[in-house]
Amino acid sequence: MTAGLAGCITGDSSSSDSSGGDSGSEGGDSGGDGSSEQSYDFDPSNPTFPQPMQALIQTGFETGSLSDLENMEERDEPRYGDPVQETPSDEGELLDPDKLAFAMTPTEDPAAYRTTMQPLMDNIAEETGKEVEYFPLQSYASQVEAMRSERLHVAGFSTGPTPFAVNLAGAVPFSLQVSEEGDFGYRLWLATQADNDEINALGDLEGKRVAHSEPSSNSGNQAPRALFANQGVVPGEDYEVAYSGGHEQSILGVANGDYDAAPVCSTCVTRVANSGNLDPSKIKVVWASNPFPTTSFTYRYNLTPEIQEGVRAAFLDYDYSDTEIAETFEGRGKFTEIDYATAYDIILQIQENNGVEYETGNLGE
Repeated sequence: MTAGLAGCITGDSSSSDSSGGDSGSEGGDSGGDGSSEQSYDFDPSNPTFPQPMQALIQTGFETGSLSDLENMEERDEPRYGDPVQETPSDEGELLDPDKLAFAMTPTEDPAAYRTTMQPLMDNIAEETGKEVEYFPLQSYASQVEAMRSERLHVAGFSTGPTPFAVNLAGAVPFSLQVSEEGDFGYRLWLATQADNDEINALGDLEGKRVAHSEPSSNSGNQAPRALFANQGVVPGEDYEVAYSGGHEQSILGVANGDYDAAPVCSTCVTRVANSGNLDPSKIKVVWASNPFPTTSFTYRYNLTPEIQEGVRAAFLDYDYSDTEIAETFEGRGKFTEIDYATAYDIILQIQENNGVEYETGNLGE
């Protein structure tokens, strides 16, 4: 459970969360076989399936887009857990610290992002009139506890821990990082062989042998178990689950005919195709999820309205595309506004299905 919640809500060796997601090549117009010259009739704003994997790569459908955020079904309340807390109306309950503490999602080197995020911290200071200090933390649990105890005021929480921060620490997720083109996150794709006439939709998996990556992986196991079950297909009951050991092993196993199909992290398998190890024209995708959000940027709910407004402005009113922020996070140098209940609904579906209890002990180290 904790492995699945850590990082970008994956436990896969093929993924990383220093940028807040299973981040891979942006756009990705070239497959290893040179088939990118072929033209496909695929509209990312109105996707239909099945589709050749190459068509999805050509159109950048391995990541989400601003239009995806805009088109998500709006939710007044989160489907699971508590809603974001409202700013207190009683001035006595407001928090007005002399210094604002800022932290990014924990890494092996807790201070790794101190220099990277300096342009953002400078703008927070300018917009709020408060000194801003970087607050290095060594675990997801310690990050949540620091905000809960009002020692941490502004933070980037990884995908899985974000609902913990909302439910336990009074965090208000308000923004995600995006590229200049508006790309963010990754998707879950259900892939099979292009010439497999028996599988053209999620419901066609009955009786088939399907590769999940590994038990602790969210995007390769826990997410499909939750999202597929919500669509009426129960892994392990409606089809046989075979653990491949990773997303690359899953997609190569599908290509070689070892498995009938596999749910895979879109950016992970796009990297395999772009490296020349997979011919994406030989693979088709028969189902795709909404994009998974990456690191959420948050502030504590009881900061004064003036501080909240300044923090939001420092993220949303500036372009960091020419700074080290974009260099470090694969071109994602802008921030876009989000609604927690809406943007994180796909994550809350997974956590509800997995019976996640919002206790710091479930976050792991």
